[in-house]
Amino acid sequence: MITIYDIAKECGCSSATVSKVFNQTGNISEKKRREVLETAQRLGYVPNVAARSLVRQRSNMVGVLLYVDESLGLRHGLFAEILNRFRAELEKNNYEIVLISEKGETWGGRFLDHCRALRLDGVFCLCCKYESEAVRELIGGNIPLVAFESPYEEKPSIESKNFEGARRLTEYLIENGHREITFIAGTDIPITHDRIAGYKAALKEHHIPFEEERLLHTSFFSNDRGSRATELLLSSPKPFTAVMYPDDYTAISAYRDLKAAGYRVGENISVTGFDGVNFGEMAMPKLTTIRQDAVRIGEGAARMLLDLIDGKEVPCGKTRLETELVIGESVKKIG
Repeated sequence: MITIYDIAKECGCSSATVSKVFNQTGNISEKKRREVLETAQRLGYVPNVAARSLVRQRSNMVGVLLYVDESLGLRHGLFAEILNRFRAELEKNNYEIVLISEKGETWGGRFLDHCRALRLDGVFCLCCKYESEAVRELIGGNIPLVAFESPYEEKPSIESKNFEGARRLTEYLIENGHREITFIAGTDIPITHDRIAGYKAALKEHHIPFEEERLLHTSFFSNDRGSRATELLLSSPKPFTAVMYPDDYTAISAYRDLKAAGYRVGENISVTGFDGVNFGEMAMPKLTTIRQDAVRIGEGAARMLLDLIDGKEVPCGKTRLETELVIGESVKKIG
């Protein structure tokens, strides 16, 4: 097995110099650094990551807890882009990420034990069931942790301004003459409560009475649930000219069901989504939605987690980011 001593001998330098090159420490010239790395590659040197982490008390690995509906997985545009930006920021700082499935049974669902066994330096809760005991235990543990859309204030989290986004989207429908607006809420979690509050606030501001029958409840991110959402809509006793779906996937999957019921999106019914995933722009008609800034979310979460790992102070509680109204062709002006 090739060791750093073999590399040092080939390069005519000390093993300490080779070690500094691999650990990116010390004042090593660019010429020598390149020579050491090229020699290591030529000789087939494989660093002992486990041993290095024991010495440095760092594994340079960060876990990402991710659970997304099986029908979408990492194909979900919002989570995929957040994860991509998070990964890129971590890699710039010489960290690798490890995906942790919420369905893993190796550790009996105890994520805290799992993360400790992997010697992870930190954890990003990207998409998980925050109400589960295993997640609550992880958040209550001593591993540096940042979350996306977390309901817990004891650890740093990052999310979009959901109240403001839903209010602006509702206002856009009102500006286009709509008064009979049905709101289909997603999973019963804090961000959904914020969006409902934004919807109600816009109605109140424009002196439109809120009617409980126009508030329907479903879940996020599934084509099947998209059908369920439209079933709820069509069985509602209240007439409607516009419907606000909880996310882009549900909204666009509803196009077919609305068409089957005799509705033409953008003509005799107006539809909106929420998230701003790329495929919404390719839908026919193009979806009007609220875009969440996945780039800033991913990069922001990474920087907060890196600061926590380095022992820097990061404020607990929510960091909320601005959203953007994306005007498509799925809303028709009436009146």
